[in-house]
Amino acid sequence: MTIFFNKARDRWMYDFRLGGHRYAGYCVDASGQPVASRSAAKQAEGVERRRAEMGPKVARADELTLAGAMASLVQIWERQDDWKNKKRYMKELVAFFGAETAVADISEARIQDYIAYALNQPVRIWTGGPSKEGGKARLSATRKTGTRLRSRASVNLYLHMMRQVFGRASKVRDAQGNPAIKDIPNVPVLSTPRRRARPVPDYALSKLLTILPEHVMKAIFLTLYFGLRKSEVFSLKTHQADFIAGGIRLEAEDVKDEEDAYLPGAPDAMAFLALLCGETQMRGTTALVTYRRGETWAPIKSPRTAWNTAMAIIEKEFGRKWRWHDLRAAFITHVALTSGPELARTLARHSDYKTTLGYVAVADEMRKEAARRAAVRPALALINSDDFTNTLHKQKLVK
Repeated sequence: MTIFFNKARDRWMYDFRLGGHRYAGYCVDASGQPVASRSAAKQAEGVERRRAEMGPKVARADELTLAGAMASLVQIWERQDDWKNKKRYMKELVAFFGAETAVADISEARIQDYIAYALNQPVRIWTGGPSKEGGKARLSATRKTGTRLRSRASVNLYLHMMRQVFGRASKVRDAQGNPAIKDIPNVPVLSTPRRRARPVPDYALSKLLTILPEHVMKAIFLTLYFGLRKSEVFSLKTHQADFIAGGIRLEAEDVKDEEDAYLPGAPDAMAFLALLCGETQMRGTTALVTYRRGETWAPIKSPRTAWNTAMAIIEKEFGRKWRWHDLRAAFITHVALTSGPELARTLARHSDYKTTLGYVAVADEMRKEAARRAAVRPALALINSDDFTNTLHKQKLVK
């Protein structure tokens, strides 16, 4: 049998020999998606047989299709955390350019056509709750078309996949050493508006802590103590707490800049960290931030629902919303105010000093606001009174 269904992996697979060589792998369709039936698996196996029969003669420019280039990258992509998103990118790109379109035939003009198309796509909103990536979703779970158009930052994710496809095609050679594509078209990175940091002020933070559930509050404290990003705080494990060195250690694969990091903590921060580690041990988990799910405790990837609910209340009371990143901004600006921009850059783990300067500028505004508030005190109000001015005139201190 050259095709079979692997129950352990829930995938159709092929396994055959040709010319003394063994060929085995997953059965996928033209867009790189796993096939769902025996007949589709036979077709996928036939494609692999024809590819094997071609031997080293792989890469005439008119033979390497978009689907073929993507299929060669799937094994890399499916091991990445955003694989579910990448499948969505692949589906749209294949639908727009055509699965059988030669990579070499995709011009810069065609890429510009795609950019115009992508920017005019409405955002699709999931209505099935947080369990859409696993477990049981609501019976009414679906995606609905929103009124907001796709952002330039989102389109950049699709364009990045196209750059990977062209990069792969440029490395494919035929028997004569000719590349599948000679001139790689320019796939631009769209400029995106950069929002300035807006540190969550204490008055809003105090209100926020009364609204959010306990596990989100604890995540906020960790962010304020150590300057963690949202993805970092919700993936934090007990073994990353280093009580000998007095801080938290982050592994490269969990950090934005893919580099191991050590975050020192104040005595109060380490005491709070010890409390969380104790709770985690009692709950039988390794994640520091967990919530009660039935009789067990489970980690959480993102507090999206709880945060959005709280922000709706905050906006009604204070007239604006904040992001989780603005909690980290509060940490960075506080360090900039108290210890200077260089230490702020170090603790924020910014590779580019210009990034830190954006927070320093906000810190300067905070300093001015603090000085303004310091002047608004009952004792100083006397200075602006008429009686005080008349007294100064009598003493000839004011002309």
